[in-house]
Amino acid sequence: MEKIPYYAITVRRYNILFRHTEWFHQTQALYNEVLLFYYQLYLETFTDEQPGTQEALRILEKLTIVGRDKQPVPNPLPWKKVPLYFRRAAINIATAAAKSYLARDKQEQPTGAFTESVTFYKGMYRDFQGNTISLKLWDGEGWQWSRLRLRGNTVPEEGQMMSPALVLKKDHAELHIPWKIPVADGRGARERIIAENKICSTIFTGQGACAVCCILDSFGKRESSFYIEGGREYANASRQIYDRIKRSEDVQGGGGNAKASYCYWKKLKNLHEHYAHQISRRIIDYCKKQNASVLVLPEYNKDYGNIILASVGKNSPLRLVPSIREKLKYKAWQEGIVVLEVQQHNINSVCSQCGAKIRRKGADFQCVNGHRGSRYLNMAQNLGQKCLDSFKENQKNK
Repeated sequence: MEKIPYYAITVRRYNILFRHTEWFHQTQALYNEVLLFYYQLYLETFTDEQPGTQEALRILEKLTIVGRDKQPVPNPLPWKKVPLYFRRAAINIATAAAKSYLARDKQEQPTGAFTESVTFYKGMYRDFQGNTISLKLWDGEGWQWSRLRLRGNTVPEEGQMMSPALVLKKDHAELHIPWKIPVADGRGARERIIAENKICSTIFTGQGACAVCCILDSFGKRESSFYIEGGREYANASRQIYDRIKRSEDVQGGGGNAKASYCYWKKLKNLHEHYAHQISRRIIDYCKKQNASVLVLPEYNKDYGNIILASVGKNSPLRLVPSIREKLKYKAWQEGIVVLEVQQHNINSVCSQCGAKIRRKGADFQCVNGHRGSRYLNMAQNLGQKCLDSFKENQKNK
């Protein structure tokens, strides 16, 4: 089979149906004890030069595991029954945590405990059938191969299954399975624009149309536009949940007691995720429909994002923007679309048709030369034009 050099990683989440849920907690507790053991050993062993991950794995195992020569080791494991791939998964996480600590110049105290989810390497899982899987679990006394039923997601039509992780929630357990999905088009943005591919520039609003997309050809001519509705519905649903939170807190004596309104805060989080996923998916689907291979977004740094969120109401669709942007980046790559971020300076003050200054009238604009229309569509077109101009300028300089 021909090897495809470009991949996207997508995670499928499944709810687990299993009688002995206490085995999950016992397996995770042992995993984190092993992880802490190797984390501390790494810090003691590699005080100066740090080896690569594979070399660290080899050295740590030599220090803790009796080899074929049956000679004693300086730091034997305090547990008798730790499977090979269970141990190696813990070592790799411990190595990453220790390197992260050392990279911070020891500004914080070393971690005293871990609560990591268990990653199951090959040898610790088998017989995945889409709705069932077998995991090797620790029941407190020994290791048991256990058949689990899964519910809640589908298996990708193509791709390679990677190591699943057991994630324990407050009231249930989930299995997160990463999949390596091939991406056919792995070209960079420069190659796509030189090849005269279309681009889709998108800006976000606090209005009912919470996102406005504009398709431009390689010469900057607008071919199509799309207003993505849902902002008003999100604001109304968010407002209703906040009202319920307020009433619940009043009943519980006020004081902002989050525990008294836990179910409502959970609903608010789920609402936020639902709309962020829905809007990002509609943007990607529009790009695919219009054959746009580059998605242009306004550049947001952390400070700018915080300023925007602090200035809008708690029910504003603009609160969805950070989450939408995060989801757009991985969803776009899965579809072979490249995401670019372009500075948004001046995109809301000039006309996209003639470059003249504009006057804003609510959601509309009018320029001194008589051009008028949607202010947000004008911004989206200006953003896309800035992207194209920057590549043309770089090409001239070369």
